[in-house]
Amino acid sequence: MERKELSQVPIRVRDAYNRAVKSIATGNIDTSIYAMKLVVQEVPGLMIAREKLRELERRRTQQMNIISKVFFQFIGLFYLPLIMAKAGKDPVAALNLCEEPLAKCVDNPPVLSAMADIAEKNGFTFIAAEALLIVREFHPNNEANSRRLAAALQANNQACDALKIFQELARKYPGDLAVQGELRSAMALASIERGRASSASGKDSAESKAAVTQQLIDGSIHDLDQAQTLIKKFSEDLAANDSIDLRRKLADAYLVAKDYEAAIREMKIVAKKMGTLDPALDKAIEKAYMSQLDQAIGQLRANPEAYENADEQIAELEAEKFSYRLRKAEQRVKVYPNDAMLQFDLAELYFEKNDFDRALKAFQLAARSPQKRTLCLVYLGRCFDKKGQFDIAVEQFTAALKDMIRVDRQRLDTLYYLGQTYEDAGNMEKAMECYKEIYQNQADYGDVAARIDNYYASRG
Repeated sequence: MERKELSQVPIRVRDAYNRAVKSIATGNIDTSIYAMKLVVQEVPGLMIAREKLRELERRRTQQMNIISKVFFQFIGLFYLPLIMAKAGKDPVAALNLCEEPLAKCVDNPPVLSAMADIAEKNGFTFIAAEALLIVREFHPNNEANSRRLAAALQANNQACDALKIFQELARKYPGDLAVQGELRSAMALASIERGRASSASGKDSAESKAAVTQQLIDGSIHDLDQAQTLIKKFSEDLAANDSIDLRRKLADAYLVAKDYEAAIREMKIVAKKMGTLDPALDKAIEKAYMSQLDQAIGQLRANPEAYENADEQIAELEAEKFSYRLRKAEQRVKVYPNDAMLQFDLAELYFEKNDFDRALKAFQLAARSPQKRTLCLVYLGRCFDKKGQFDIAVEQFTAALKDMIRVDRQRLDTLYYLGQTYEDAGNMEKAMECYKEIYQNQADYGDVAARIDNYYASRG
């Protein structure tokens, strides 16, 4: 199996990929994942499809609550015997079968490990590196996986990326001679790789700075100096080749440099070139604008005497922050009305604004998502309580509690809201049942202890 570009696959596959990309604009992430998964299973080496599928799967997994994630991880275990049975006879079919549980929850270490095993045994080094990298993203402290990933990266001619892992291990174990030896070996391989790349491209030593810059581009930007280096490089590259990818990277560099205005400018250019509203990009623009306003608020608070009516300006900027977030959330929902996550974001803002009627409608739409259903029920209960519709509120909280298996913060919070609703309805006996359950699990939760003491004191 070889890596393939879009231009190297049959027209029907290109058409299927383009349809899958278009489906993303509908806001239905499950449909988009399904469509992109079929493309990857048709041509596993099509890198652009693999990257887009993993991006969608990450988004889906990050939106899950812990119960859903554990459920899908458990379901993935049932695929393993069939995957390993196919691995010996038809490794490509086995890899394609791995895509099924990953499409439900990409944070599935056993399935990803099996995928890496099959890929390594059959020389599909790029797939092995991809699988192990996903494990590292969700479980960065898994040292065994990090070491295995480093080996896979070296096998995939990514020695410079592998070096970063060994550098982390060396910092973690500064006195371990074996680790220091591994680091030296990794440095040697990375040096050979850079030299080979430089030789192949015919660059002389005067251009060695470009290799260093490329390492920064491939990795994450850590500080202002690196950001300034990349801003200069990307700006020069854009003069020769204006591309969306370059402008995204330039925007990221500006964000690290805290030049929010420039970052927003570049992201808006990207948005215009894309032609359709990308929720992720739109949220990135919003985040940059919030940072810009926070920067201005910080300056006003640090030196209020240097500005006229500093307190009034701070209040205006705080109001603008909320107003902007609300406008953007409403705009995204208008474009993607079926996206439950966008509905949830908007509903939270309506709730914060005390606009409970609009919040109710948005939370009801967001509750269609299994990942947000329980939290939406809690918010719906709070909305009905605020509206004085206590019996409906109790029904929402009770339904939410049925989904909460563990006694965690979310369950305690929900019990507290339910107790408050019973109090508002004048049913102190029921309210005390809720507060007692909280008190028995976490005695210092909020004002529960005081409420219980006051209740017993009132009864003599």
